[in-house]
Amino acid sequence: MAETSEPRELVEPVIVVGVLPDQPLWVIQVAAEFARTFRARLVCVSVDSSRYVLQDLPDGTLISAPIDPDSGGDEPLFPQERLDEIDALLGPMQVRWTMRELVGEAAMSLMTVADEENALMIVVGTRQNGFGGAVRRFFAGSVAVRLSHRQYRPVVVVPIEPTEDTRRMPWEDPEEGSPTRHAADGR
Repeated sequence: MAETSEPRELVEPVIVVGVLPDQPLWVIQVAAEFARTFRARLVCVSVDSSRYVLQDLPDGTLISAPIDPDSGGDEPLFPQERLDEIDALLGPMQVRWTMRELVGEAAMSLMTVADEENALMIVVGTRQNGFGGAVRRFFAGSVAVRLSHRQYRPVVVVPIEPTEDTRRMPWEDPEEGSPTRHAADGR
């Protein structure tokens, strides 16, 4: 005899994507393709690591302050023009989306939102090459690496500036680090 159980409540699937104001829209587009495939809602999360939380109000409002008091005002991280660009990208794709602006450490904030939303996955972009990206990596580390080691959800990393096929990867040292050389001499 088959057991009868109460019907389960259907929960809307969610995909969390980390976004930066100056990041190419390509990262959001890739996350939106996943959201469309899984019929999920896309939650865009932007984290301002130059601020910290002073107070978390019951209605969800965060009162924050800059780590450096001389750094500037309280303007939103995402101006309306950028939100309009995101909406123009996602509207034709028919992807439902929301934007959350948080403060603090990026990986922890993305994990918190993913837990709150019971997300299927977290999508992040790689850092841009150049001096600015190197400085951010030095101080903050890799958000993708932190996510992949500190929580159980799949992390999809979208390349922003992929290297050309002919360029050597940073870990490929012609003398020591070549994967083929290690395989050939049994290391």
